[in-house]
Amino acid sequence: MITNVTVGQEIPKERWKTAAENVQKAAPYMAKLLVDLNGNDKEQGRQDAEDFMSDITLAVIALNAVAANPGMCRFIPIPGKGKL
Repeated sequence: MITNVTVGQEIPKERWKTAAENVQKAAPYMAKLLVDLNGNDKEQGRQDAEDFMSDITLAVIALNAVAANPGMCRFIPIPGKGKL
């Protein structure tokens, strides 16, 4: 009987926390960019920025939740994907 199968790698708690901090730091700049990109429609830009910041809040909460128990979330790298 198989009782435990794991795939991928566990990322250390500190890395998840660093990712949460980095996302949180970059978010205000991205929100400002959304406002600026809307040019003529500043109200729509502000709404887009508010929606974005709400999404970022959820992402930071999720990253911190994974940091609290990193063994519950495993990372599976895909060769050739994610390269800049």
